[in-house]
Amino acid sequence: MPPYPRSVAPAGRAVLDHALVILRPLVAWLLRSGVGYGEFAAALKPVFLDMALAEVARGGTKLTDSALSLLSGLHRKDVRALVPVLQGAADPSAALGKPSPASQVATRWLTNGWPERLPVAGPEPSFEALARSVSQDFHPRAVLLELIRLGVVEEADGAVHLRQAAFVPDARHEETRRLMAGSVADHLAAGVHNLTEDGSRRFLEQSVFADGLSAESARALEQLANALWQDVLTAMVQAAVPLCEKDEAAGGDQRIRLGMFCYSAPMAGAAAPDAAADEKDPPV
Repeated sequence: MPPYPRSVAPAGRAVLDHALVILRPLVAWLLRSGVGYGEFAAALKPVFLDMALAEVARGGTKLTDSALSLLSGLHRKDVRALVPVLQGAADPSAALGKPSPASQVATRWLTNGWPERLPVAGPEPSFEALARSVSQDFHPRAVLLELIRLGVVEEADGAVHLRQAAFVPDARHEETRRLMAGSVADHLAAGVHNLTEDGSRRFLEQSVFADGLSAESARALEQLANALWQDVLTAMVQAAVPLCEKDEAAGGDQRIRLGMFCYSAPMAGAAAPDAAADEKDPPV
């Protein structure tokens, strides 16, 4: 357990322990991207203050520099300097992780049962009709060029071919990072809501865990997860498309994200293969 300051209550220390576990892969990402502790700590100041503003509003208490300083742990001079900046800034989560029109076109193509090869133009089924069904704000040719740039489709002889094997996250693209950030943020938001809100509403936030597996078994389960996700993706997109078309016309203001993840790694403290082979007791 880290040496916490005396000001941290016992309940807060327990939460900090769990938060530090959550932070470990995030810190790995930061370090691999050239971001150290100093830069991260400085960038956290407006985040703590922004969340403190939301908590004060949620609790209905009087908004003062002292209240924000006490809740966020920031010095009052930082509060005074940052509050005007935050109040004039757009919500950073408003567009975070929202798929681009190109991604939406590829997803709908993958899930609507259309053939892998579509004519560029013409009535449905065509790429032009598909792109216009997703958005009227972007020309189908612009969407097509973006998908070609991403390596998701190929164009030849007046047709567009969907390269399904290429439709995977590519860390080189900014959109991939935005989608990951939005997905992880919503995942955490669902869990935090379930842990801290008293209402009867509970968001889906569950997972399945198995250990004591061989590398081959872990890979087999990963492949099963990928297949199950394809079924979930198809069902959700087919249900969401008509609802979005109906509700957007009526000014709907709600959003939803359903995600699924799969990760495998060696067990902590796993014995060497030779020693493991001598183990007699079954894993618990």
